[in-house]
Amino acid sequence: LPKEESSTKDESIATVNIDETKPVMKKPKLIVDQPAKIVPVSGFNVVLTHCTADFDTLASAVGLAKLWSTNSQPTVDGKDAPKEYDSSSGVPTFVVLPRGAHPDVQRFLALHKHLFPIRSLKSLPSDLSGLNRLGLVDAQRRDRVGPAEHLLGWANRVTVVDHHVDAESDIPEATDYVVDKVGSVSTLITERLQEAGIDLTEAEATLIALGIHADTGSLCFDSTTPRDAMALAWLMGQGASQTAIAEHARTSLSHEQQGVLTQALINVNSTEIHGVTVSSVLLSADGFINGLAAVSQDALELSSSDVFLLSVVYEARSGGSRKNKSKAKKEGEIRMQAQLFEAKHPADTQNMMEAEAWKGGEIALKRRRLQASFDRKDIDASGYLDRSEIGAALASSGVISSEESINTIFDAIDTDGDGQIDFEEFVTFALDVERRKTESDKLAGKRASTMIIIGRVKAGVNVKQVNLNDLFEPFGGGGHPKAASTTVQLGDDSEAQGVLQGIVDELINTSLLEQPTVGDFMTSPVLSAKPTMTEKQVEDLFTRYDVRALPVIDDNNDVVGLVTYKEVAAANQRLWNKEQKRLRREEKFAAEGKNMEDNGGKERKLGSALKGWMKQHVQLVEASSTMAEVEAILLETDVGCIPVVADGTKQLLGMVTRTDVLRQHRYYPSLHYHNKGFADSIAARKPIIELRRKLKQFDLDE
Repeated sequence: LPKEESSTKDESIATVNIDETKPVMKKPKLIVDQPAKIVPVSGFNVVLTHCTADFDTLASAVGLAKLWSTNSQPTVDGKDAPKEYDSSSGVPTFVVLPRGAHPDVQRFLALHKHLFPIRSLKSLPSDLSGLNRLGLVDAQRRDRVGPAEHLLGWANRVTVVDHHVDAESDIPEATDYVVDKVGSVSTLITERLQEAGIDLTEAEATLIALGIHADTGSLCFDSTTPRDAMALAWLMGQGASQTAIAEHARTSLSHEQQGVLTQALINVNSTEIHGVTVSSVLLSADGFINGLAAVSQDALELSSSDVFLLSVVYEARSGGSRKNKSKAKKEGEIRMQAQLFEAKHPADTQNMMEAEAWKGGEIALKRRRLQASFDRKDIDASGYLDRSEIGAALASSGVISSEESINTIFDAIDTDGDGQIDFEEFVTFALDVERRKTESDKLAGKRASTMIIIGRVKAGVNVKQVNLNDLFEPFGGGGHPKAASTTVQLGDDSEAQGVLQGIVDELINTSLLEQPTVGDFMTSPVLSAKPTMTEKQVEDLFTRYDVRALPVIDDNNDVVGLVTYKEVAAANQRLWNKEQKRLRREEKFAAEGKNMEDNGGKERKLGSALKGWMKQHVQLVEASSTMAEVEAILLETDVGCIPVVADGTKQLLGMVTRTDVLRQHRYYPSLHYHNKGFADSIAARKPIIELRRKLKQFDLDE
């Protein structure tokens, strides 16, 4: 980031020093409505969000507008310093949302819009010669600002502020290009607001805090940095409302979104590759549906998937006369009705129907197919279809339908109006829809459609290589590695399945690498104990090599048990108790002037063999097992280590510990990923093995 030169600041300005042990809370500025300014022709600035604005792009846009509108020009030696990208400009600055916003943002703006300098794109003057500075936040490409792209050619200065460091920009007009690796663009703007000593209103602080929460998952995403947390702390000191953040950071799905989620879960296709569950679903709708990102996130969690791709296809509608719009709507209804009657038969049923078609001709074959379709939709086997069964049939066909559209279709099929559909009504309507669809296809030919694909990925070691931003980039989309989207223009909606399958195949072939097995990251070679060892010998091994557990093997190298420090401690306690008992007996016999050997023979050996007090029924894991299986065993058994054996045998190969699993997750940089004990080949480790064998001759016998 370009840094401003040191400036003279009013010492009376209250700031929050997040480095202090006890932050000083400033008195929040009073919330006031934004003045109803008309955009002047003589001079103004504009900050653009990207299309379908989320909280991060809106918050950073409002913050940058605050920087440009505040008279806080830095000086050096009493003279104005060179203007940075975030310095004030002396003219009003307005925030423009080029094309709508997410439902959560719309809900927030419904109550707060009057508190921010937000204007519509249409409210800008037709003569743009007065456009001084133009800002783009959370966007580096022209297509991200949609209908506002033409503003780029009019501005004297163009500023791009983003946090996607790997993205490529196609805006040569940019005079200030500010990109830094943080979790949120709002963090970059917050840091400059803090450096400039600018106070925020409670509403401004709340919005910018929402931007950080949204793009960092409330500081939980792996892209989060310490700078995001410090920026959020400063905003809280500026008066950000935690009540408003709690309400707007995570809102419930609307009725329409819930319907999409339900159908996504009904029609989802899942496959497991290398321990990663990839799920995809293709739905169709009669128009654009807002808020699909939230639906995708919920579908990812509810489906227990690691990767979820939600795609929705709808007809691309352009402006036109009322007649054309009515025609397009009617064609969409025909396609929806046709999907209700598209039967999906098993191969054997299909062949049987075609083989018997000669008995009654084509009409009989159609009736057989429709009968099979009717029976599948007749959930209660009553011989009739009700409204709920029609709705379920549409949902299972991947059609996003409202209650109104379900009622419309039901009433059209139920010609006698008795509130239920019999088979003859079903056949009549199906044949009529087929006829109308054929006529419509002949008149219109192939229809252009729009396909929206939204992807979400869970955090985890198995999906670290998955980068949705790179996956969607060939289609003009993008976003974050674990959360991205794209829009694909189709010549015909029949192309959608191929596009989605191509993306899934590319994901599997390039991002889902074969996961390491236990044999790849276990600790090997390892020390072991013999069943005949005594407490003293086992304790000596634990002390000499500083271990917490040892596998117990027999002469054939088969694992017969496990001994941990707990068993050693318990054995030592028993040995101590026996020793105390023996000493008390000696004292008793000495007091009586007797000899212990005269009253019981020779004293028994106090030590006992390991096979008598080791863990005998221990969980073993084969070297070909996956890390997920090992984690499940660690959770169920609550043990810190598991002996690793050769597949199909009990031959000891090594041990897998909690530290080995943590190392694979790569949670902590200080915990080296490469396990040196197993990083070398068998030949390289042979001297170590031989050395340990030689050292065994020095082990104590007792």
